[in-house]
Amino acid sequence: MHKTASWFGHKHILLLLSLLSLLSTGFGPSVLTDSDMPVRRVTPYQLRMMREIPSPELSAPAYILANAATGEILLAKNMHERRSVASMTKMVTALVALERGRQDQMVTIEARDLRGVYSVMLLRSGEELTLRQLLFMLLISSDNAAANAIARAVAGDVRTFVGWMNEYAQRMGLADTHFANPYGYDHPENYSSAFDMAIIGRLAMANPVIADIVRRPEAIAAWRNLISTNELLNTYSGAIGIKTGTTPQAGECLATMVNRPTGRAISVVMGSEHRFHDTRMLMDYHYANFAELNIALPYNALNRYQDLEYNWHAIGLRGSLTVLVKPWQLDTVRVYRQIDNIAPNPSQDEPIGRLIVSLDGRLLTEVPMYARPD
Repeated sequence: MHKTASWFGHKHILLLLSLLSLLSTGFGPSVLTDSDMPVRRVTPYQLRMMREIPSPELSAPAYILANAATGEILLAKNMHERRSVASMTKMVTALVALERGRQDQMVTIEARDLRGVYSVMLLRSGEELTLRQLLFMLLISSDNAAANAIARAVAGDVRTFVGWMNEYAQRMGLADTHFANPYGYDHPENYSSAFDMAIIGRLAMANPVIADIVRRPEAIAAWRNLISTNELLNTYSGAIGIKTGTTPQAGECLATMVNRPTGRAISVVMGSEHRFHDTRMLMDYHYANFAELNIALPYNALNRYQDLEYNWHAIGLRGSLTVLVKPWQLDTVRVYRQIDNIAPNPSQDEPIGRLIVSLDGRLLTEVPMYARPD
C-alpha cells in the first residue's frame, strides 16, 4: 500500500512539472540571442541558409573561384602555377582582334590558315567571311583555323599578332602568361595560370561583343550551325560563358562566369579530369555561402539634406559599394545617413557625412558621402 501511494505521488509531481513546462514554452519561430544584442527572430529559411557548404574536393590540380564584382578570391589551389592553357588562349585572341581590327573586315581564308591545325567548322581555302563570323567560330566552336585567319588578317601575319597578344598580357600585368600561337596548342611558351586566366575572363566578359557571343549555346555564322563547347550554358542556371580548352598536356580546362540575382562569380579550372563537374561544385559553393550586397545612393527624396542656409543638396557616393555577405544576412542590412557638415556651398570633393552600413546589428562598413548637383 505504501509503495502504491508513493508511486501515485510521484506521478502527480511529474504531471505538474510537465504542465508548468508547457505554460513556459513559446510557440513562435526560433530566436537567436547574443549577450546584449536584442532578440531577433529567425525564419526556418534563414536557419537552413546558415548551414555553410564546405570547400569542395576537385579533380583539377589548379583552380580559382572569385566574385566577379569585388574581385575577392574565395577558393584557390595552385592559382599562380604556370600550366598549358589550351583553347582558353582564344579569349586573348578575341580581345586583341577587337582592339586592333574591325568586325566588318572581310577575311579570305588562305591555305596557310589551315596548315597544321584542324578546322572543326571545315573552313575552306578561298572562302570569304567577316571578322565577326570568324569570332563566332573561334569562341563558340573553338575553331583553330579561325584563330589563324583572324591573326593573319588583323596583323598581316600570325607571328606579329602573337606578339600583340603578349604585349596585351604584359599591359594587363599578367606575370604568369605567355603565348606562342593564337589557338592554344601545347607549346613550352604557351602557358598561363588560373589567376591570370580569371583576370582575362573578367576582361573578356567586360567586352560586350565577346560577352554576347560566349553566352550563346548555339548560333549560325556563314551558313554553319555552331554548337558551343561549353555544356554549362544549357545545364547550369545563370551560366553566361566563357571558354573551354582541352589538349593532351593541358587536360580539361574551363573558364566560367555565372550571373544570378545574388551576384556574379568567375572560376577557372586547369588540368581537370571533369571540368564541368568541378566548375559546378565551385559555383555551388559560391552561391550557397556568398551573396553580393550592392549599396548606392540614387537621386531621390531620401538622399538630400539642407545646409545652414536651408538650401537643399543631393548626396551620393563615389561610385557604388559592393560587399560579400552570407545569403541569409541580406534581410538584416540597415543603412544610415549621417550628415556631419551642413555648411553652405559644400565642395563636391569634401565629404559632408558618412553612410553607415550595419549587418545583423553590427557595423559592416562606413563610406564618405558627398554633396552633388541636385
